[in-house]
Amino acid sequence: MSISHNDQKVLVLTVGTGNAEDKENSLYVPLQKSIDTDCWDQVILFPSQQTVEDANEVKRRISKISVEVRPIPNTGEENDADASFAHFDAVLGELIESDGVSPRDITLDFTRGTKAMSAALVLAGVARSVPVLRYIEGKRGKRGNVLAGSEVIREVRTEVANARQRINLAERLMIRGDFEAICTMHKEMSSGLKDLPEQLSNRLNAYAYVADIYASWDRFDYGRARSLIKSRQEIISLAGQFEPTRDMEQWLKCLASYPIEKNNCDEMATYLRYLACDLLANAERRYRDGLFEDAGVRWYRILELIGQIRLFDQGYDSSRLPDDNPKVKEFNDRLSRKSQSLNKGEKGTLLASRLQVARFLKHLGDPLSKRLLQQDNSDYVVARNHGLLAHGFNARAYRMTSGRVRTIIENFEQLLCEDRPEAHEWLAVARSLDFSSLREN
Repeated sequence: MSISHNDQKVLVLTVGTGNAEDKENSLYVPLQKSIDTDCWDQVILFPSQQTVEDANEVKRRISKISVEVRPIPNTGEENDADASFAHFDAVLGELIESDGVSPRDITLDFTRGTKAMSAALVLAGVARSVPVLRYIEGKRGKRGNVLAGSEVIREVRTEVANARQRINLAERLMIRGDFEAICTMHKEMSSGLKDLPEQLSNRLNAYAYVADIYASWDRFDYGRARSLIKSRQEIISLAGQFEPTRDMEQWLKCLASYPIEKNNCDEMATYLRYLACDLLANAERRYRDGLFEDAGVRWYRILELIGQIRLFDQGYDSSRLPDDNPKVKEFNDRLSRKSQSLNKGEKGTLLASRLQVARFLKHLGDPLSKRLLQQDNSDYVVARNHGLLAHGFNARAYRMTSGRVRTIIENFEQLLCEDRPEAHEWLAVARSLDFSSLREN
């Protein structure tokens, strides 16, 4: 398959019957005039089986241009719009995909032929992103044919119809959560936006802009997502049902406010609570999209975060436990007797793993420690250790029933809300990035 652009200008015309009593003036001369309007490298004629000989006569009369006759395969299909479309689309596909002709160098003339043929060629042109369609009008005689000498060529630009399709596609992608795809699509068509009516171009620009916000949010680039919301409020307001809400904006502000001083345990605990809620919503979207390993890695990290949050509440950082702290020393001595000592960190500090954090919380009397310790034998924890993104060799560890996934999610909801009741509200905002409920509207 060739993907190079060969700079050929191609005219495609449907061929009708004309006036049987005067084919010269009702068919051959008008077709010749249509061809003579520009310099073409190739002309393709689409006749029916009934008019294939007329098309061959047109080809015989043209000597300086490559002319190809591609009749609709079967008799009577000129009155079947679906059959005509299939044929026209296949030929256009050959031109674009095999011959390397750009859709922008193709012009379709749907003047002649049956109504079904005209409708089919228009639809095929729009489907293949051919930008220019045209037809010939003029004064009509008693038989309804355009009178010779009165022909006027009218052009139809397909950008508006294509833009409407792109808007519909962008809305479906937004509902599906494919935000990056919307941004890519917008970049590919950006050069043609200036030719669109303002309402359509504004909507496409708005969708691309908010999709960029949501894509940044979805990949944890909270700072960028927040700055995008703050910088272009006027275009965001045109995104309709996909416009970021005030709650979303405030949520991104919280997520983008990573504490400058990591030694501030209270600030770290607060921030990590926001992060854990957002991570749970993110994991739900990953599982929704069939990315089971990605969801499982996030579940494990949430469990780890909850322990770290509770430890920050106690004034400890699991990555920098002071080895001279009496409670840390007492706990580490107890672990040492079981050959499970804390690992050494920076000078004068110790490191605690996820399970060690839960055990240290129990040592400190934290009420959530028992729940955290119970999770260690859960299937999703075991799956993480055997998953491809951790220590395993296949990606099937997280394939669980939908009911089990729902149980895991509910368990995390309970843990987060037991830690802080406000987590219920935080989760609601974090989950608002999933627009799939709009599919029902």
